[in-house]
This record gives sequence, structure tokens and C-alpha cells, in this order.
Amino acid sequence: MLRDRRVGPVARPTGVAGPSRTFLVPVLSVLFVPVYASGFVVGKIATAHMAVPTVLLWRFLIALVVVLVAVVVMRPALPSGRAWGHLVVTALLLQVGQFAFCYSGLAAGVPAGVTSLVLGMAPLLVGLLTPLVLATRLGAAPVIGLIVGACGVYIVLSDRLGGDLGATIVLPVLGALSMAAGTLYQKRFNDDTPVATSVAVQMGTSLVVTAAAMPFLGAFLGAAWLPSDAAGWWTSAWLGVVNSAGAFVLMFVLLRWRSTVHVSSLLNLVPAVTALAAVPILGEPLTLHALAGLAVALLGMYIGLGLVGRRRGPDLTHPARTDRTGACADRA
Repeated sequence: MLRDRRVGPVARPTGVAGPSRTFLVPVLSVLFVPVYASGFVVGKIATAHMAVPTVLLWRFLIALVVVLVAVVVMRPALPSGRAWGHLVVTALLLQVGQFAFCYSGLAAGVPAGVTSLVLGMAPLLVGLLTPLVLATRLGAAPVIGLIVGACGVYIVLSDRLGGDLGATIVLPVLGALSMAAGTLYQKRFNDDTPVATSVAVQMGTSLVVTAAAMPFLGAFLGAAWLPSDAAGWWTSAWLGVVNSAGAFVLMFVLLRWRSTVHVSSLLNLVPAVTALAAVPILGEPLTLHALAGLAVALLGMYIGLGLVGRRRGPDLTHPARTDRTGACADRA
């Protein structure tokens, strides 16, 4: 149950009206992809200038400050009881686990494009497990779209997978597993928690965990408490404000208004966008695989979001939600 500090224990956020939501969802979806993809490119730069624990510490700290400002302004309902524990678990999976492994892989030499490719497999896993974990009904189109999109993700950088990455490829794989588990856990247990509250608790939890580990990580990894140069500071600011607070607010809003399939379809585009952005910023070569993969991933999103035959058939981007009593709730 949620407790609103203003009106009592039974209040719930009212959300956004239907017409406004119809307009906002496409805008937020288009914005979400480059915002999320920027984390791989900027993360690669950040890990070249400071140790991974330092990157995590400042990412979580800056993101927490940004989200707390939103909490003070919006005064959302507070979680109570088990909801706090669920948010902590989500933070350990979706924040600490995903990014600790992701940044460790980048620091160990895994290219930003390959890292995004591996994490791009997480949405497929999320989409296929959604009916089992969330009791959500999926039509054929979302599943086909996810599979096609995953093929596009693979094509993007398939030529790079033949390189000698060694055991370092395990790091982004673990990050992808953490991301998939965290996304499903977020949708299953925290879907009724206001976005600002959810992100604030997760960032706070992640900051406490990282700060508590810093003395030990500093001794073994040489991690410093502060970035040592200008590049360290600006990358920390970007990761904290744009890629952390911004991207996850967008993700949770889209999860609330649509479904894991919608977000998964958008995440299929991230590897291709990352590959394109890495050309001018990181100097990574642009290949035909990236262009072909982007086209296939776009097709997968088009199918997965139910755009094919939408006028003649049901809207597959709004899987029916089941409430706690087992009754079928109205579509969001």
C-alpha cells in the first residue's frame, strides 16, 4: 500500500489523461533510445579516466540529487512495508548489478558497441519471460517482433564477436542478466510505486552500497573518491543526470503506460544507435553490419509494437493487466 504524505493512506497517483498519454508515449519512446544509448559511449570515456567504482559512485550520487529535487516538487506517495524491500532488490539488480558489470567490461576493453549488443539480448529474455513472470497475455506479433529485433541486434556488430575478447565478454553478459531480472522485478513488484519515488529509492540504495564498498574497492582497484580530471567530471555529470536519472525515469514511465514488450522493442534499437554514435565519438569503424542491423531492428520494433494491421486487429502494445484478485483490469 502507498502512503501519500498530503492526503492520507489511500491516495494513489492519478496519472496522465488518455489523450495526453497518446501524444507523450511516442515522444518519450523516440527520446528514450538515444538517451539510453549514450550511456555506453560516455561510459567508455568515463572508464578510461577513472576506476569503475568511482564512475558508479558519482553516477548514483548525481542521479539521486536530481531525482530528490523532483520528489520535493512532486511530493509523490511513499512506499510502505514490503514495497521498500522490493525497491532495494530492484536497485541491486537494475542499477548496481547491471552497471557494475557493464562498466567493468568497458574498462577491461570490451568495445562500447559489443557491450550494447550483449545487453541488447536482455529485452528478448524479458519479453519471452513476461507471460510466465507477469501473467501478461502476449499475441504473436510482439513475440515475432522481439525475435526479429534480436536478429537485428546481432547483425549490428556480429563481425566484432569473432574478435579475441576472451573472458571479458562474460562481464556484459552478467550485466544483461541483471538488467533482465531487474526489469521484470520492477514491473512485477514496483509497478504501483510512483516513478520519482522508485528511482529515488533505487539511486539511494545504489549509492549506499557503492559508498560502503569504496574503502575495499579502493584498496584492490585503486578507486578514488573523486574524478581526477575534467573528463571524469563531465562524464559523471552526463551519466548521472541524462543516462541515469533521465533514462530510468523514461523507462519506468513507459513500463507504467505500456508494457515490457514496448520497452524491449525500443531497447532493440540501442546497439545500432550506439554503433552509429561510436563512429565520430570513439572512432569505432562503421560497418555494413551496423546499417543492416539497424534496419532489421526497426522492422522488429514495427512488428513488436503491433503497428502491423493495427487498424484491423487488436492493439498488441497494451497487454491486459491482471490485478491481485485475478480479475482482468482495464488496459492502461
